[in-house]
Amino acid sequence: MTIRKSVRVARPPAVAFRVFCEEIGVWWPEGFSGPGSKLTLEGRVGGRFYETSADGKEYEIGRVTAYRAPQLVAFTWRAPSWEYTTQVEIRFLADGEGTRVELEHSGWDQADKLRDAGKGYDTGWDQILGLYISYMKS
Repeated sequence: MTIRKSVRVARPPAVAFRVFCEEIGVWWPEGFSGPGSKLTLEGRVGGRFYETSADGKEYEIGRVTAYRAPQLVAFTWRAPSWEYTTQVEIRFLADGEGTRVELEHSGWDQADKLRDAGKGYDTGWDQILGLYISYMKS
């Protein structure tokens, strides 16, 4: 199973990429660490993709595996309860005066537990991308 999502934003790829990667802590909702948590994506291959809780503790979700502004960012993804790591790849493609943002989240077939989690992530990515689109409009 691979989760695939595609949305369009009315901004050029350079802006869409920058907002997704550099401002992710502003538009992404609180996560695994609860209220007041903030997400950070270090903009380089090998950089950390992590969450900081309100009390300053860090949880590393994954590592950046590709970072080619303004076309592509990819990172590994592992929830706290998982033994396995999945992969997320996001492409930013020029689409007229805007950008088509294409997301692919793979690696769900490694274990039954992941396949079940993937079902929730399918709708979860709809919510996340909806927040991203809303933030891009503001």
